Amino acid sequence: MRGRGLLLLCLWGSPGCARYVVQVEATPAARVSLNGGTARGDRWSVAQESAAEIVAVWPDGQRLATALVIDRDMRVLLRKDGDPSQMIGARPVGVGAGVPAAAPVPTVPVGTAAAGDAMTRARGLVEAGQRAYDRTDYDEAIAQFKAAYDLIHGSKDPKAPEILGNILYNLAVVYERSFEVTPEPERLRRARVMYRQFDEQMATLVTAWAGSAEHADVQSRIRALDARLGGP
Repeated sequence: MRGRGLLLLCLWGSPGCARYVVQVEATPAARVSLNGGTARGDRWSVAQESAAEIVAVWPDGQRLATALVIDRDMRVLLRKDGDPSQMIGARPVGVGAGVPAAAPVPTVPVGTAAAGDAMTRARGLVEAGQRAYDRTDYDEAIAQFKAAYDLIHGSKDPKAPEILGNILYNLAVVYERSFEVTPEPERLRRARVMYRQFDEQMATLVTAWAGSAEHADVQSRIRALDARLGGP
């Protein structure tokens, strides 16, 4: 998180890792999320070569989703009538880099997904945590993020490890920020634990994580918390 918004982490560990802008339009107007999070103007900053799952939900409950790999700044159009999305500057997940920039992206109806689908429910909990964080209801944000983590911890879904890492980071930031409202040292101690767990998680997922700017930033945050708490 930076400022008051959730941080979309650059998880590939190279200094100066490129980020691109993803703009999504839905017709007719719909609520749009990218990797479970919403953004002002439906515009997100996303790391180069990262996977992005984009979902549109219309007022009548119909949903459409598409999964992309981000190559450069791009625009996506999601149509309620089910026509293929039009994509500029990305490629569908699983398709080679040689796909033309304007290649269509199939949309996938997900309205019939099982009600008990853990990943879908976890995304909803993360969105609820984001909303709680935005209104400075930090304890509610913590509860929602923890529920999302518990729901998919141990999941075999290939996206789960990265999502779990992001949840750990968000928990760390919320615990640290919540100290400003409720100055209990335990909140800082929990923030420190979450940062360390996030760092360990990323080390298993990202090549050369130990030499990345993101790792250095997390270590700096941990040292700052150690100083505030009077040592490890």
